[in-house]
Amino acid sequence: MKPICPHCHSAHVLENTDTSMQSMSEHLCSPKLLVSLGVSVCKYYKINPMIGMVAGGAIATVINLAQQRLMQPPLLRATIMPRYLCSTCQHTFSI
Repeated sequence: MKPICPHCHSAHVLENTDTSMQSMSEHLCSPKLLVSLGVSVCKYYKINPMIGMVAGGAIATVINLAQQRLMQPPLLRATIMPRYLCSTCQHTFSI
């Protein structure tokens, strides 16, 4: 049974899967990017680039572990109500 928009009562409703922020945070916190940033900062301040490489790798590891810890188990994720987007009036809602 397809949901109907409570705002305009349209049947043109799509399930809202907003993963743009998640993919952007994964890209910005990638180990490759953080290591290269650490090396660049160390080169700018005339410090051994190996220190920046190790520091960037350590920061990337900590961020990666924190993201894995914050992820919800699959059973709890299934119980969260899906969000829907109305194509007609651009209203987002959940049932």
